Amino acid sequence: MAPTYLTKDPVLVPNTGYIFVAPEGTPKPVLPYDIRTERTLRDSVGTSWASIGNTSLENGLTHDSEGDDPEVLGTWQKPALRTTNPPKVFTVTLALADFTIDTYRLYYGGGDVAADGSFVIPSVPAAQTKALLVVAVDGDRHVVEYYERVSLIGAEGVTYDPAALTEMQVVATILSGANGLGQISPVMWGKAVEINPPTVTEVTPATGAPGSQVVITGTNLTAPATVWFGVYEGVNPVYTPTGTQLTVTVPDPVETGDLPVQLKVETNFGESAGTSFTIDQS
Repeated sequence: MAPTYLTKDPVLVPNTGYIFVAPEGTPKPVLPYDIRTERTLRDSVGTSWASIGNTSLENGLTHDSEGDDPEVLGTWQKPALRTTNPPKVFTVTLALADFTIDTYRLYYGGGDVAADGSFVIPSVPAAQTKALLVVAVDGDRHVVEYYERVSLIGAEGVTYDPAALTEMQVVATILSGANGLGQISPVMWGKAVEINPPTVTEVTPATGAPGSQVVITGTNLTAPATVWFGVYEGVNPVYTPTGTQLTVTVPDPVETGDLPVQLKVETNFGESAGTSFTIDQS
């Protein structure tokens, strides 16, 4: 069974990102990665993958696709009988900011190094076929894109702008691999974060009126947490530094009369098993 990457907030603000290339067909490094620092990330992906260095802050990576739109086909009796599936070509455009021999080779399509260390631009450019790995980082979470085979060659021209960092746009055309075009992960936590869902061992008392307080004992009862009384959310949770106890106020439900519910604690790392509780409205 595939692993589940637990998070209540599966959105991404890619504050930082890293792009690696490797010989085509290089397997994807095992997920998740340790994203605490660039060094720990490099250790996670392994020595087979080489960083392409800096990319543009504003134009660092762009996805695009080319191809015809699906066309609706039908008969007189059934005007919308089926749709076509025209082929699509997917590309990833990288705005490289480092002026290195490796960057030049990607942009100019191969090339040699002269005796004085200068790069020799080839007369006949040849796209470089490689594996591509993109790691987009949002705090302690990240998303990984992996492409087993891409064809890399320069796109737009290079402009020397005194007011901006100079960029070289390289287009990676995604090619078919052994397992489709590529893979993209869900939002997941890095290895630096322990993925431990909360547990509840005791709820005191086991019955409480709306507005009263309940003490929950267990493990991994850390902020931010939501305490569910059935479908109703507990009010004003208060945590202990050890994460072993949580105090919460019983909510006021819509239903009348005593209400048996399952009390659960939910955090970014999962949800506890249910514990029987009764909201006393007598």
